[in-house]
Amino acid sequence: MRAMEINWRLLGRATLPALAVAALLAGAPAKADEGMWTYDHVPMKQLKAEYGFVPTQAWLDHLRLSSVDIYASASFVSKDGLILTNHHVALGAAQRLSTPEHNYVRDGFVAGSMDKELPIPGMTIQVLDSIEDVTGQVEGGVKPGASPAEARKQKEERTTSIESECLKKTGLKGQVVTLYGGAKYALYRYKEYSDIRLVFIPELQAAFFGGDDDNFTYPRYDLDMAMLRAYENGKPAHVENYLKVNPEGAKEGDLVFVSGHPGRTDRLQTLAMLEYDRDVSMVFRLERMKEMRSLLKAYSAKGPEEARRARTILYFLENSLKSTEGELRGLKDPELMAKKRSQEEALRAAVDKDPGLAKEYGGAWKDVETAISWARGHEKDLHYKMDVGMGGRGLLGGALQIVRYSEEISKPDQERLEGFHDAELPDLIRRIEAPSPVYKDLEEVMMANGFEDMVKGLGPDDPFVKTVLDGQQPDALAKSILTGTRLDDPAYRKKLLENKGKAVAKCDDPMIALARRIDPVLRETRKAYRDHVEAVEEAALTKVAKAGFAVYGTDTYPDATGTLRLAFGKVAGYPQGTTLVPPFTTFYGLFDRAYGFGNRGDFSIPPRTAARQADIDLKTPLNFVCTADITGGNSGSPVVDREGRLVGLVFDGNAQSHPNTFVYDEYQARCVAVDVRAILEALRKIYGAGNLADEMVDSAH
Repeated sequence: MRAMEINWRLLGRATLPALAVAALLAGAPAKADEGMWTYDHVPMKQLKAEYGFVPTQAWLDHLRLSSVDIYASASFVSKDGLILTNHHVALGAAQRLSTPEHNYVRDGFVAGSMDKELPIPGMTIQVLDSIEDVTGQVEGGVKPGASPAEARKQKEERTTSIESECLKKTGLKGQVVTLYGGAKYALYRYKEYSDIRLVFIPELQAAFFGGDDDNFTYPRYDLDMAMLRAYENGKPAHVENYLKVNPEGAKEGDLVFVSGHPGRTDRLQTLAMLEYDRDVSMVFRLERMKEMRSLLKAYSAKGPEEARRARTILYFLENSLKSTEGELRGLKDPELMAKKRSQEEALRAAVDKDPGLAKEYGGAWKDVETAISWARGHEKDLHYKMDVGMGGRGLLGGALQIVRYSEEISKPDQERLEGFHDAELPDLIRRIEAPSPVYKDLEEVMMANGFEDMVKGLGPDDPFVKTVLDGQQPDALAKSILTGTRLDDPAYRKKLLENKGKAVAKCDDPMIALARRIDPVLRETRKAYRDHVEAVEEAALTKVAKAGFAVYGTDTYPDATGTLRLAFGKVAGYPQGTTLVPPFTTFYGLFDRAYGFGNRGDFSIPPRTAARQADIDLKTPLNFVCTADITGGNSGSPVVDREGRLVGLVFDGNAQSHPNTFVYDEYQARCVAVDVRAILEALRKIYGAGNLADEMVDSAH
């Protein structure tokens, strides 16, 4: 399950009286373009009232089936399985395929023809085939009188059964998605493609012009795009649903739609939860990220090869750091927190006035405070133990996955840890077995730092610290483990998984031995957190959502869950200071900004672009902004017009959009996209990839 929340900004997606009441209670008018809507709950009345447009079911089905989940967002743009997404979405694949001799991150890659397209080991994509409401089935698995922890376990057993049955009956991957804080559950069925190849990616300088200084800013001048292709049975996949291109693009004021996979919003979270994030969780994450950034920069300074190895990790780290800082600024904004307080107090007051609602839902906010109190009392354990496996990243993360696989595979499906159920195993095994470059010197630096951080946080006498270090110093332990491990060999990893991982229990690989040593403590810590925090908060937020439904109506959207959503808005600039920010930028602006900084460093014109300046129509729109409601995970989302034709490619939000994680505001917050006209112009005029532009455009006829 992906357990996520809802928006209770209460925009008036219900009746007109509800709209008026919600606006008054929130202390501000409802926002016309707010919402990350599920495809089975699109606000038709809202769209008709605001834009005079109502999409047909066929229109919605086509856009849904053209949209691609790639652990971010993407879309099919030709009948031959051509996929359009962001450079930074495909960046990890480019890094894995790169070598010191062929640096695709720095130099880019153009296949030229289909037989030159590069297979990406371990990459899978999926397309949302259908949605089914399974709320009754999931809730029916909860026994009367169950505690929050028991109820969560019983729901997980039921969802595992639903997902497993989906795979058996349909051959499609099933995922039960938690919506509205647990007030609704939906089964999402996916068609998967496991043969994905790199077709085109521009050089990093073109995709990330302006570097970290321009990240999350606008005006922007980035060609943040890449192209992949899905294959089936060794041939380009034939897809019936793909997006046709509008070569004319969009214009200011046009209604546009964004179809993608927003990762997380916290608009349902209670004030107490946001204050804990502000005062504790985010502070710790930021400190850790800043420390890692310094570490990676020091490693990169050793030489060009070290810089190449660390570049992708550093890119995403700096991106996360900047976005988290923006979210924290939002939580420190007295006006934003006052809005949240006003909304919460209004809903609680409405609940308290109704004896039935008060009995059913009145204790929800107190339950959240109890969960947060437990978390505050276990902060060090949560921070320093649960992060040891690096979230499944690196060789240690991989070792923990292998160890857990060997233990979980022998259990009944419903009793396994999340991530190890039958429906999830094919993806897990593909990821473990996929060949990928491993840089042991970089892993050593990061692992030693993680151990040192753990010792500082928990103290050298902590039992868990002693279990991890096993009598060694952090740097010596990291060195000895990485020197002795064979987990960098995909054939060795594959061998360990054979016979349901029976060899893992006696494996003498030092990385596997460390994973076996620490896994019991990590499991115990994780279970305690799930029982005392996650389960309690989920049960409480379900009550908050249902209370909101009872008071304001059900015509609203859930918080982002990483699953497919439809957002909409208009192409529009915005006021800033004493001036206006334009809706579009152009290639003219790219050259102007570069020369304004002396054409140096992150502000230098990419060599290929500079060499073909005379061929480029410089007035071609490069980037544009719209008011569609997006967040992290929307990267790579297609932007389409009323006819469902592709006009852009989402790649960012501006800095003003970061607080929208908690409260939506479209005054200055904007979705930033690459204009389709820039994509076609660059393919034809800069990269000699007119065949790809033609494939996109010809597919439109």
